[in-house]
Amino acid sequence: MEDNILRVSESVLWTGCIDHDLVTFDVVMETKYGTTYNSYFIDADKKVLIETVKESFWPEYERKIRSLVDPADIQYIVLNHTEPDHSGCVGHLLEIAPNAVIVGTGNAIRYLHDMTPVSFKSIQVKDGDEISLGNTTLRFISAPNLHWPDTMYTYLVEERVLFTCDSFGAHYADERMFDDLVDHWDDSFKYYFDVILKPFSKFMLRAIERIRPLDIRVIAPGHGPILRSSWKKYVELSEKYSLEAIELPQKLRVYMPYVSAYHNTGVLAEAIARGLKSKPGIEVVLEDIEHSNLGEIDMQLAMASGIIVGCPTINQNILLPVYRLFAVINPLRDRGKLAGGFGSYGWSGEGMKMIRTNLENLKLHYTDDVFVKFAPHDIDLEKAFAYGERFAEELIRKAAEN
Repeated sequence: MEDNILRVSESVLWTGCIDHDLVTFDVVMETKYGTTYNSYFIDADKKVLIETVKESFWPEYERKIRSLVDPADIQYIVLNHTEPDHSGCVGHLLEIAPNAVIVGTGNAIRYLHDMTPVSFKSIQVKDGDEISLGNTTLRFISAPNLHWPDTMYTYLVEERVLFTCDSFGAHYADERMFDDLVDHWDDSFKYYFDVILKPFSKFMLRAIERIRPLDIRVIAPGHGPILRSSWKKYVELSEKYSLEAIELPQKLRVYMPYVSAYHNTGVLAEAIARGLKSKPGIEVVLEDIEHSNLGEIDMQLAMASGIIVGCPTINQNILLPVYRLFAVINPLRDRGKLAGGFGSYGWSGEGMKMIRTNLENLKLHYTDDVFVKFAPHDIDLEKAFAYGERFAEELIRKAAEN
């Protein structure tokens, strides 16, 4: 079809946009292959759009929509998820499609009211609800926290097309769009799962159980290739990765991100790590994050059972890499994890309070900290070792209670 509009099934057309120039996504994820913003038009008796695209692609998206339908005839805009890369054009779309009704979960409708100044008609749907399009049917499947609380899947019953938003997707740009035409992209699928979906693996497994009874011909995700030939492979991989991720926290993994201006904080970090490792069943990931990629930091945070943050106090402040770390701690995912702090200072030591305040505001369970003035001496290193021991013991006790 012209303008890179692709037929997915009898009535479903891909009307998305391809972004070859995207370098990072959500700040924390590298996108070396670019991405796609997948939107789908259902040419049924009642016309439907599934998702929109990122707002900056509105001119291209509008042109595609107008080439297929008079926007005034669009009856429903289904939002499986309201993150801006999926809902970014809703405001523009409603201006040219005034008769359209937004369909989403209760959370999605609430979020969209907060995100767009445009008033709109809406239908809130729950798991199992259906909407007749005249000659075909949409069924809605609950899939919360994949990866926002508002997420659902939409199933076009008669044509067996499942629209899954971020699930089973990837950041991979290729005009051919279909899994059996696109060359090697499994590394993108795995990386996307690790950064976006792995923290919500329990919810992924529940969603897979919900779709298991469905007769599926095509899975149409929100990013990356459309799965018309090997959708079972990618569902099975998602299940495998999720099961592996759920097992990881049982290792009681302590992530220790730090920065060290004169290596004093680094020496302290090493002593704490030795104390942690002295207790059986504790795995420690010690990382100087001065030049670390935010996506990698986010992955370590997701896998951690406990987090101990280290930073010196310089000019009455902590350093930028630690603020960047705070930005990728996810209170929904990391809430309640055991946390602590450490570092060195020269004069007034404001860093102690700043680390504690930020971690507590992010809903982590802050226990204790260890800070030294200037360079740590033997007695300070002994205290740091003992601090690591106490942290490990508390982590083990907490795990036993759960």
